[in-house]
Amino acid sequence: MNFARVCGSVVSNTRDESYISSRFMLIESCDSEAKGSGSYLVALDIIDSRPGDMVLVCQGSSCRWTFETENLPVDTLIVGIVDRVYSGNKTLYLG
Repeated sequence: MNFARVCGSVVSNTRDESYISSRFMLIESCDSEAKGSGSYLVALDIIDSRPGDMVLVCQGSSCRWTFETENLPVDTLIVGIVDRVYSGNKTLYLG
């Protein structure tokens, strides 16, 4: 899994029927302190994230291991919203 920041939504009115109830979000890869890398991806969102949220993202075949995405052609999936990131005794990110 990787960290990313949700930057916005992607609107697609014409899409495969299996995605009808799903949302696509524009995400920017980031580090553990939520500093963006300048690299953007489109991710399927199954947890109702919002722009500005720091999220956990999985990529590759593991994206299809959820009930919502089983057998769907998904390469990038938002699976969690980050509240805090700790390293040792230091808080790196506080949402």
